[in-house]
Amino acid sequence: MPSRLIARASASPDKPPCFPVSELEIEAVAELPDALVCRPGGNLGAERVVAMNEAIVAALGEKSTVLLFDLARTEDLDPAGVGFLVALQKLLRERSGDLILVGMRPKLLRVMETLGFGEYFSYSLDRRHAVEYIQEMQRDIFPISAPCPACSAPLGLQGPGRSRCRACQAVLTVLADGSLELG
Repeated sequence: MPSRLIARASASPDKPPCFPVSELEIEAVAELPDALVCRPGGNLGAERVVAMNEAIVAALGEKSTVLLFDLARTEDLDPAGVGFLVALQKLLRERSGDLILVGMRPKLLRVMETLGFGEYFSYSLDRRHAVEYIQEMQRDIFPISAPCPACSAPLGLQGPGRSRCRACQAVLTVLADGSLELG
């Protein structure tokens, strides 16, 4: 009995269809000034991620730091789609932001867990809960005091972003959840 993946591969056309960006809705989140919500439809696979990436990165511009990626209308997710989400997460973390996956179906969550990315992303039941989570984080976390991960000197952190330890001159990245990373 052949696997479903082999059956899908043999049934697919030689040339993948071009992803129409019109199936991708991107809009600003009124409650959060530096956030966007993105709602793709259909399958999130290799043939679609290049055009989606271009559209989303252009919409994010230079100042957006939070992306709510609403997967409620997404029917299927393949490894290329997961890789695309990992790349978006990396881009947003470099900006001291976050990618929050919203409305994830159990089938899509199983794909993420199977590929080892179950704990890599932030998840939210719906858009309202994601916005509340971000607003609470911004209110309750900063300012904080934390030890430098390189030399344990005390640091006073006012908000997310890049910083430098005054004692050892280590470059630090302060994430939106208050955690610190070297570099």
